[in-house]
Amino acid sequence: MEEFNGQENNSNGAENSQQDTVNIVSNMALAHELLMNDSFRLASELPENSLEKRVRDVVHKAFWDKLGEELSHDPPVFNQALSLMGEVKENILSLLLPHHSSLRAQINEVLDLDLIKQQANHGILDIPRLAQFVVSVLSKLCAPARDDQVKKILHNENIVDLFKEVFTLMDGMKVDMANFQLQTIKPHLLLQSVEYERKKFKEYLQSNPALLLQVMALEKIKILSLFLHPGLFSAALLSTKAWLKRGAKAATNTDSTLPAEMSDNEKETTDFKQKLQDVNLTEVLVHGYLGIIFGEPGWPYPETLIMDEFRLAEMRWSVRRTTLIASVVLVALNTIGQQLTSDTVYLASLKEVLYILLDGVTEGDFSSALCGVYEQLVRETEKLLKARGLSQLTPQQKEMLKGQIEGISSPDNTVYKVISNRTYEFMLSRMKSRLHRESEQSTSPSIPQGLTSVNTELSEITSRFLRVVGHNMAVFAPFYEDILVEIKSSLD
Repeated sequence: MEEFNGQENNSNGAENSQQDTVNIVSNMALAHELLMNDSFRLASELPENSLEKRVRDVVHKAFWDKLGEELSHDPPVFNQALSLMGEVKENILSLLLPHHSSLRAQINEVLDLDLIKQQANHGILDIPRLAQFVVSVLSKLCAPARDDQVKKILHNENIVDLFKEVFTLMDGMKVDMANFQLQTIKPHLLLQSVEYERKKFKEYLQSNPALLLQVMALEKIKILSLFLHPGLFSAALLSTKAWLKRGAKAATNTDSTLPAEMSDNEKETTDFKQKLQDVNLTEVLVHGYLGIIFGEPGWPYPETLIMDEFRLAEMRWSVRRTTLIASVVLVALNTIGQQLTSDTVYLASLKEVLYILLDGVTEGDFSSALCGVYEQLVRETEKLLKARGLSQLTPQQKEMLKGQIEGISSPDNTVYKVISNRTYEFMLSRMKSRLHRESEQSTSPSIPQGLTSVNTELSEITSRFLRVVGHNMAVFAPFYEDILVEIKSSLD
């Protein structure tokens, strides 16, 4: 598959070797994000308040201030203007496609830099005329969605502001073209994504770099950031090995203990060693993947999932929030009794309020957020009870409800542990069902009791999770197989 940047640098030397590594990771990250994120688009704007944006804004302001100052002289000075026209021409030519031959010739004729320089030296350079030509060319090349932007530029009589907007437009058009090209190659990428990522990862390991890729994802991907982090991607894949070992312990665990409750310091007993020999890779992986969602913060994080780190962190938070909401609903229904248990309006209203109240709350702040949840829950409940002509909550019910809700945020809370275990088992069953979907005996698992109130949300999270782990398993299975063999051999 052709590289996204069009070439690979095979030169010798430390600097070129580092650039090779950057290219490998950048291409792999871009391909991966395109596959995992259906709404992925390159953004023309840098993140607000980022260092890159602040530096760019300062440099641009200095340039535009200097241009305005020179053009205001009598007679005008065209030093900045000449530099500007060179950049404009270069940018426009980069937007042309092969069939734009006549337009290319026209641009080269009108924006002849030697001729423009001669006109500037003789004081006859007509900047407004060149500006109108540039805008007319861009209007032919831009997407219809940018027509209003072009019209706004045409009505700008300040030449400096006009060119500012021209550069903003050209930046947007370059991003439009890049996004179009990415969508064009996506079907081709889907056909060979597994082989492509595996190949790139092998190249990365072989280059033994001192670079770690981290994909920065908030609402959507905005930048791809590389920073120094020596040794993480060693050929040994130490974090991946530790992660698989924890997954193996979870897979051989015969009780209902969640990964979060399992200690990494558990002795490797003879029983464990014997069970491990009978465990296959799929069993180890499903528990390893789920450990990232349900495990304690110290759960090992594999190098092979580094490009999904932020995506999986968001899923972990979503599962935690959804589990808390299911727990609150269960407590509320058990406390209130049968009065509103089957009232779909009440359940929908309660769930909506809970999702709003817990939106954006970090894991460490769930406890304080649940205090507000109690107050809102009582209001919603009493409003519905009154509307249905039913008796209001008693002081004893309110007190019981308050204590139970405030205790739910604790991982040791009985209700929360039950719901969390059922969530784990549901996602585990869905994973196994997905992996064995070709089997005639395979059926899609039903939602467990206590989770019906969040059926839609939990199913959506699980589907997104399966998309990530399914692709990861397909790409890195050969690596995982070798590491598991090594783990088993080390215990002999």
